[in-house]
Amino acid sequence: MTYDAIVLGAGINGCGIAGELAERGQRVLVLDKGEIGGGTSSKSSRLIHGGLRYLETMQFGMVREALADRFALLGRYPELVSMRPFYVPIYRTSPRPVWRLWTGIKLYDALAGRRNVYRSGKVSRKRFARAFPAIKREGLRAVLRYYDGKTHDRALTQRVAEDSRAMGCAFCERVDVRHVAWDERGFAVSVGDEIFTSRILVNATGPWIDEVAARYGLPSRFQIRKVSGVHIFVDGLLSPDPLFLQTASKRVFFLIPEPERDQTMIGTTEREERGRVDGVRVRESEVDYLIREVNAYLTAGRRLQRADITDACVGVRPLVARKGDATDLSREWELDLHTRGNAQLLNVFGGKLTTYLSLSRRAADTLGIETMMRVALRA
Repeated sequence: MTYDAIVLGAGINGCGIAGELAERGQRVLVLDKGEIGGGTSSKSSRLIHGGLRYLETMQFGMVREALADRFALLGRYPELVSMRPFYVPIYRTSPRPVWRLWTGIKLYDALAGRRNVYRSGKVSRKRFARAFPAIKREGLRAVLRYYDGKTHDRALTQRVAEDSRAMGCAFCERVDVRHVAWDERGFAVSVGDEIFTSRILVNATGPWIDEVAARYGLPSRFQIRKVSGVHIFVDGLLSPDPLFLQTASKRVFFLIPEPERDQTMIGTTEREERGRVDGVRVRESEVDYLIREVNAYLTAGRRLQRADITDACVGVRPLVARKGDATDLSREWELDLHTRGNAQLLNVFGGKLTTYLSLSRRAADTLGIETMMRVALRA
């Protein structure tokens, strides 16, 4: 069967790109070895955000782009994406002073643009203590509040896939791509006894992208560094609203209540992985780390024990390989286009849940789909 484009990977980027190509008149097939949104796109912090902490490493362009996508997603999927207040308690022992965090939060507001109606502010310590009784008061110097988006990552990915299907995209889940061949005419992708052909192949396999490129002999100009992140879950709500928390070593993690599930999510960690993605597992040391760090903020009667942890999951972030500590690597993405005659291969490196809209538009532009359609219409 012949398509205009075949997309490998049914994560948020693969589903988003498929929908964008379909909207521009292309017949698209999406293939995944698992289920839609079953990989990294279902193991995030479930936030639609610009990334407040990325301002510290001066990733202003990425933050501005993500905040623009946040605004677009609030309008497109209001039943799945909502704004929530995030509180930042700052103690005498906190590694960042109040003025630095306050400056960053106000810059975050500014980068969100004039359409942003959610403005940050300061909260009195007494008011915070009343609203957050499980959070310790000793040594509390100030409390800041800003706003960001909250979603359910897998539900959002599946909704994007549904919308792509409505525009004509075909999806095949739980399939094994046995072979990929290509020449100047296009690609032949073997799945079981079937062969699907197309002029365009998009490799949007997230943290598996290097493994996929190696398996099928696909060229690439970039590689990724695989950085895993663990989240743990406890029953009940430890706070009424999300908290932005700091460790003594200046790392950041979140405490996020999910009242719809009567649970609290805590995370995330950052560890660079050297092995295959499918071999990444939650380590007990990471669970202990998150328990220890969150307990530093909880009152004596609310501190967690290992037995309180009801679940834990790990996702692998595909960060574009650059020098530096894995914690400080940019979340910006790269589009890597290879052309052979009439055939086009596009590798999608990096990306995050929030920015799939802008990434998808840029991917379609990079492939020249809109221009080709206009030429065809003029002809």
